[in-house]
Amino acid sequence: MINPVHKDFKFKLVDKIPTLRIIEKYKDDFKVDVTGYYKGIESVEIYECEVTKYRFYFPFSIIGDGNFYINLSKEKGNYYHKRWEHEVALKHAKIGEKWLEVGSGNSIFLRGLTEVGVSALGLELNSKEVLRAENEKFEVRYCDFLSFNCKKGEYDTIALFQVLEHVQDVSSFFTHARELLKKKGKLIIGVPNNNPYLYVFDKFHTLNLPPHHMGLWTGQSLKNVGTNFGFLVNDLQYEPLSHYELNYILDFYSWDNFSNKSPKYFFLKAVRKLFPKILFHLVSSIYRKFLVNGRNIFIVFEKND
Repeated sequence: MINPVHKDFKFKLVDKIPTLRIIEKYKDDFKVDVTGYYKGIESVEIYECEVTKYRFYFPFSIIGDGNFYINLSKEKGNYYHKRWEHEVALKHAKIGEKWLEVGSGNSIFLRGLTEVGVSALGLELNSKEVLRAENEKFEVRYCDFLSFNCKKGEYDTIALFQVLEHVQDVSSFFTHARELLKKKGKLIIGVPNNNPYLYVFDKFHTLNLPPHHMGLWTGQSLKNVGTNFGFLVNDLQYEPLSHYELNYILDFYSWDNFSNKSPKYFFLKAVRKLFPKILFHLVSSIYRKFLVNGRNIFIVFEKND
């Protein structure tokens, strides 16, 4: 076992999750059987890189494959959809640029790129989505990013949304991305925010567990890892926390959980219970806008030549 960020960086064990609980969660929530990924494995371990603070699941063999995502998308109809980070990323697109999207899904972001005059290629491991893209005249290849070959320095921008958390070999990913980017090229990433949103409280959130996710990113760990591979941070944003998501958090936990883990959520839960709905909406709107980061992180790295 080596650190997926750098073979010489030390790491430590921070948690363990019983595999039976993970298997039950996928069956109950999505009717997907993930038993085959956990043969001979009693628990999944979570480690933290002591240098970058990036957390990752182990063993690495439990990563999901193309069939897993075909099955998941059957049960989760909105798995591919328009995202907040798509709109933010399109602001960085310029006419005539050449972009590569890793994990292009149903080509919704590729469509946005073509509409603003960008030449775009997608990589996707869901064979049904590749066929759909062909029928809709988008250029998408059935290919893993690390297996994708092209001339060095070919792309102005490489973009990936809700993909990096699925990647086991982080070191190879950033190294390959750097090779494919032009001088001053951009690497745009959108990932789930594991601090301080939902996943801090709900470590058993199904879609944040393997075989779906292999890494647990925060804004700080993203910055640390990117700079380690020779990138500069050009932009870092957090998706605003929605009213629905805030209510989900407040509904999910008991008073004891909140008082022990986060006084600020305890306060909001009290406001919602004791005061009129209009006052709660006012307080929560201010809270969501100024005090809380939402469920996704958006970062733009620039290749530092």
